[in-house]
Amino acid sequence: MLRRRHTRRIQRRVLALAVVAVAAAAVAGASSAFGNALRNQASPNWSGWFVLSPPHSQRLAKHFTTVTGSWIQPSATCQSHHASFAAFWVGLGGYYGPPRSNALEQVGSEADCSSSGRLFYYAWYEFVPALPATIHAVKIRPGDSLSATVHASSDHVTVTFTDNTTGKSFRHTITMRHPVPDTSAAEWIAEAPSILDSAGHLTPLLLTNFGQIGFTAASATSIGYGGRHTGAIDDPLWNYGEIVLSSNGHLRYSPTEKSYALPSLLNIDGTSFNVRYGPIGPTGPTGPTTGIGPTGPTGATA
Repeated sequence: MLRRRHTRRIQRRVLALAVVAVAAAAVAGASSAFGNALRNQASPNWSGWFVLSPPHSQRLAKHFTTVTGSWIQPSATCQSHHASFAAFWVGLGGYYGPPRSNALEQVGSEADCSSSGRLFYYAWYEFVPALPATIHAVKIRPGDSLSATVHASSDHVTVTFTDNTTGKSFRHTITMRHPVPDTSAAEWIAEAPSILDSAGHLTPLLLTNFGQIGFTAASATSIGYGGRHTGAIDDPLWNYGEIVLSSNGHLRYSPTEKSYALPSLLNIDGTSFNVRYGPIGPTGPTGPTTGIGPTGPTGATA
């Protein structure tokens, strides 16, 4: 089957080294006031929203312990003679990438197409830099209501995945020591997974046409100087922003895009948003444009 053939090669990875200095400078330079909306970013493999724990502030989050979210598994469409991949997940870490961190802890679902047009839906988890693992205990179908959580405590990380439609669930805990878990960010992402070649280089794969996915019940829990706190994506205790998936590295869609996915604005309480595949809907950036966040490509590249 397709997913077995590619299991040892596909990874969902941290953001590119090229953007690390820009991202770090943006966060460090942001105001210490609550609720910092970062500028939109483009990535060749990520689309969605993220939150960061700003450094050097005694008023804001120090790091994240938990991220959670729900979504309806979208029904995908395959292209003739083109294999494609789409992952939907929540996770901790991965935003800054090497050399600051090589870790990313995530759990989610997938919609993959073989070159012959066969569709595969399945659940998975991944503790980067380790390879991903399929969750065989939970079989998913388009239209299923799914919920996922990643929780980190010291060097222990637990992922939980539930199909609310069938009642099936999965829970798994590991100990991460080399590297330790990255808890500097939390994310809600639709992604074009990357392929890992024999030299260790990563290249984003073609994104499956998933139409639209809606993330709901999105929240994160942080531990800061004032204690433990749980809030929505735009909670005033952390910085937050959106990422547009663009194979060309642009915020706006162009006809030469091989893969493109656009997140919507957050809803009024900051707990939900949509991600649309391709040029449908708005063709420009839709998230916050204030702040000084990075504006260059941010996804994993070879």
